[in-house]
Amino acid sequence: MKIAHIVRRFTFSEWGGTGTAAWQSARRQKKQGLSPEILCTAALDRAGSEIIDGIPIRRFPCFYPCFPLSEADRLALDKKGGDPFAPKMMKVLREGDYEIFHIHAGGRLARTAARIGKKRNIPRVMSLHGGSCVIPPQEKEQMLRPLKHKFRYGNVFDRLRGLAGPPERLMDVLLALSREEAEALKIKFPEIAVEVFPNGIEHRELPAPEEFRRRYGIPEKRRLILCISRIDYQKNQKLLLKLLERTSSTHLLLIGPITAAWYYEELLALAETLGVSGRLTVIPGLPPDSPELLRALRCADCFVLPSRHEPFGIAALEALDAGVPLIASRVGGLKDFLIDRHNALLFEDDDPDSLLEAFHHLDPLRTQLIRAGHETAERYNWESLVQTLTGIYRRMR
Repeated sequence: MKIAHIVRRFTFSEWGGTGTAAWQSARRQKKQGLSPEILCTAALDRAGSEIIDGIPIRRFPCFYPCFPLSEADRLALDKKGGDPFAPKMMKVLREGDYEIFHIHAGGRLARTAARIGKKRNIPRVMSLHGGSCVIPPQEKEQMLRPLKHKFRYGNVFDRLRGLAGPPERLMDVLLALSREEAEALKIKFPEIAVEVFPNGIEHRELPAPEEFRRRYGIPEKRRLILCISRIDYQKNQKLLLKLLERTSSTHLLLIGPITAAWYYEELLALAETLGVSGRLTVIPGLPPDSPELLRALRCADCFVLPSRHEPFGIAALEALDAGVPLIASRVGGLKDFLIDRHNALLFEDDDPDSLLEAFHHLDPLRTQLIRAGHETAERYNWESLVQTLTGIYRRMR
């Protein structure tokens, strides 16, 4: 079975949940004897092809149909929220001998790919990694900031080509990351099959710290609060600065690609205003296989995920797997596998008082949180999840 995993962008230098899901699915499918390929735009990378672990990765030129568009705007759209045209990718989808289209993108990439698949009678499954039905309005507004006051001529072309409307209606199966998202999809698209298909993790042994704290200037005596995620409005790292301000002997380490430069600038300015910049360390992006990520987990006293909106939360699962006590906002897909004061400490979205209260429960419940966290993480392994995914493919053919 030849599978086209269609992704808006795929680059190891700027990683996220969508790239992880497509990559881990393709790797396991290769082991099953299937023939997966990853097709994506060249956003944040170069056009061309490469083979990694036996899996072809094909990156195609793309452009954003709006005017005027500065380089800064284009970069922002590459990082998050871009809705590109990629004609050469679509030509490959029209001509390639694929048996399944697995679409991990939205917008016109998804609509165009799905229409090609429908014309060719190729089954189409769509993974909604961004939580399209439950995404908060404020986040949508922030994603579209680079398009403000632009002439979006692509919308005109979409209507002329009959490509307006939600791409979900062109799919055979929709895969939701959470029960909340699945229920919303069933109401919005009652004619389309919907299944809950969560993300998974790959268990990795933690290496020795090897002076990690010293390398990054983090004092040994400070309690290390770790957050690994995109540095972005959605992830709400500003809330963690307020936690720093209200606690002593703590240090915050943020690791992740900067997907909203304006938010990063505001984050640093707030750290100065609150007087906590000396207790903040930022490592702006590490490859997903970097041992430094594992060393950071090894050194952390706790992991905090303060997201305003989280379709699933792979980083939270990875923290549980690493045996790091987890504090997380009570939002989205996190509620599917986190139970307050059992395997995590939950707080109300964007509420500094609620976060501080959760932090104060950390030490009394540490042993319980670590034990239950390990048990939870064991249930979300990619091997069994991808076996389920392959079963979905076979039922569609």
